[in-house]
Amino acid sequence: MINLRENLTFDQAKLVLETTENDKGGKDLYMKGICIQGGVKNANQRVYPVTEIGRAVNTLNDQITGGYSVLGEVDHPEGLNINLDRVSHMITEMWMDGPNGYGKLKVLPTPMGQLVKTMLKAELN
Repeated sequence: MINLRENLTFDQAKLVLETTENDKGGKDLYMKGICIQGGVKNANQRVYPVTEIGRAVNTLNDQITGGYSVLGEVDHPEGLNINLDRVSHMITEMWMDGPNGYGKLKVLPTPMGQLVKTMLKAELN
């Protein structure tokens, strides 16, 4: 299995931030944008075939719709195993738009999730 990685700026990823009221009276933070691009050379000097990205997106969608939590780290792990002490977000949706794999991520109230919120706040100020 190919370990898919991508490094995009906020603008390149077409990042959109959303907040929604949660059932505890607080707000949940979501990020939505391009997670990975197909057919173009990325920061790792790799070109991922669109078909491979499509398969990965379908696999994630199957897991999400099957009721599994798809978690992510604040930084991409070296392997395919997620370290729970570094979890920052949960992937809630994935879809393809042309050669790009888009996703919607819920930032979690973990220490690494708080780090992400702080970094986003600093970027937006």
